[in-house]
Amino acid sequence: MEDKLDRYYTNVLSNVEKDKHTTVDSDDKSSGEENLDELLNELDRELDEDHEFLSAYRSERLQQISDHLKQVKKNVEDDGYGRLQCIDNEADAIQICTKTTMVVIHFELETFGKCQYMNEKLENLAKRYLTTRFIKVNVQTCPFLVNKLNIKVLPFVVGYKNGLEKVRYVGFSKLGNDPNGFDIRRLEQSLAHSGVIEDTFEIRKHSSVNTERFASTNHDRSESDSDLDI
Repeated sequence: MEDKLDRYYTNVLSNVEKDKHTTVDSDDKSSGEENLDELLNELDRELDEDHEFLSAYRSERLQQISDHLKQVKKNVEDDGYGRLQCIDNEADAIQICTKTTMVVIHFELETFGKCQYMNEKLENLAKRYLTTRFIKVNVQTCPFLVNKLNIKVLPFVVGYKNGLEKVRYVGFSKLGNDPNGFDIRRLEQSLAHSGVIEDTFEIRKHSSVNTERFASTNHDRSESDSDLDI
């Protein structure tokens, strides 16, 4: 089941990228709907093979999965999910954090190596957790939020659920003992524990994300966490 759903997520993301460069006609949309129907039929057959699976629960679960996948498709096509989106306007960032169910926001400076490193990790997670919105905002464009959150050190990442802060990361201190990098699984597991990223149907295992090693050639290891002059 996990492999089938991963393929569907990948297809949704790739189709959105393709649509940016081509005109979408009704046949393409129908094809996407057929792919979803085909996937649901496969899952139906897979669940049917479990003789101990209660019929009522089986139907309910299939409906949940169907609703989940339709929401994922809408999120990616219409609402900026599936990528780390740059938000230029402070008011827009505030609205996203207060109105979206699950959000991870990175307050960054593009010229700071550790912020670039954090962006790489968040971009990776954004492609996997399509019910959470991942955004980044330049600290120089959001003075109100910088003051409100007392941002003094970068990277500065906050996770919100239903408009409430659930977790924050100041530098890399919560993500291991290495001040210059971290295993992406630490961030993933921490966000999952806080409820900011979730797999409602336990479709995938949190430990399945590919890990990345910190590349010293791309970042200055002598660089310390940045103090903002505010």
